[in-house]
Amino acid sequence: MENILLKGAVTELMGTFDADEKLDLGMYRAQIDFQMEAGIEGLFCNGLSGESLYMTKEEKLSVTKATVEKAKGKLPIIGNIAEMRPCDAREMLDNYVDLGVDGICITQPYVFGYGNDAIVKFYCDLAQATDLPVYIYNAPQTNNTMSPAVVAKIVNNNDNVIGYKDSTQDIIHLQTLMASIPEDKHFECVAGSDATIFPTLTVGGCGIVSLVSAVFPQPIIDVCDAWFAGDVTKAFEAQKRVLEIRTALKSGPLLSSYKYAASLIGLELGYVRGPLVEPTEAQKAALKENLLKLGLVK
Repeated sequence: MENILLKGAVTELMGTFDADEKLDLGMYRAQIDFQMEAGIEGLFCNGLSGESLYMTKEEKLSVTKATVEKAKGKLPIIGNIAEMRPCDAREMLDNYVDLGVDGICITQPYVFGYGNDAIVKFYCDLAQATDLPVYIYNAPQTNNTMSPAVVAKIVNNNDNVIGYKDSTQDIIHLQTLMASIPEDKHFECVAGSDATIFPTLTVGGCGIVSLVSAVFPQPIIDVCDAWFAGDVTKAFEAQKRVLEIRTALKSGPLLSSYKYAASLIGLELGYVRGPLVEPTEAQKAALKENLLKLGLVK
């Protein structure tokens, strides 16, 4: 498959807030520099793990602008839409176009359950409002996990829907979907979980939108590099190491453990916004010990 926009290790950029929970663009820009220097192959703005649900519209646009200014023309930049109302999603889409992102990803509406027809219309209306490449994000935490048939319907009815970010962690779902996409359709399937990079690649995927790589890029790059070099055994071994790292990072509170781990390697990503919480001293000590055992910090 030629002209792949997202291939290999792509990082989901994290929100960077100071101790007063104010957005710190200096830290955010430094994060982008860190990713580019590490050799990451794409940047994903305003993902759920980037704390976009805790940001104002203006803040989401400001981090996107900072990303475009830093990385446009160097790495592909994807702007994620995670909005409840179609009108807000459309406004975010138009803003992304104005800012110059290379593609968009659309998260399904969340909290309330929606019928399949409503989900399909939500995606199709947005996809048909832009010429940009569009990725579907299937995020189970939204309470609206899409079936393979629903995803395939959206993909197959919109020429510019070229990709899929899969966070279902369901290999049967993924295999069923991949079998539903015509062979002549340009389709980029990327893992949405660091736990499923290897399985996604084995069924025809092309990469990962990773959170682990926000702190430790090299282990994620290793999985992808080994796979694309044709070394399946090495890729699986690298995936097993990623699972160990992921388990360690998830041992504390959501997202703040990743930020604390980053501070241990000299990368300041700041604090989380409430109601998310910081790790306790005991949690920090346990996380540091695990990362020491993994050889990731000193």
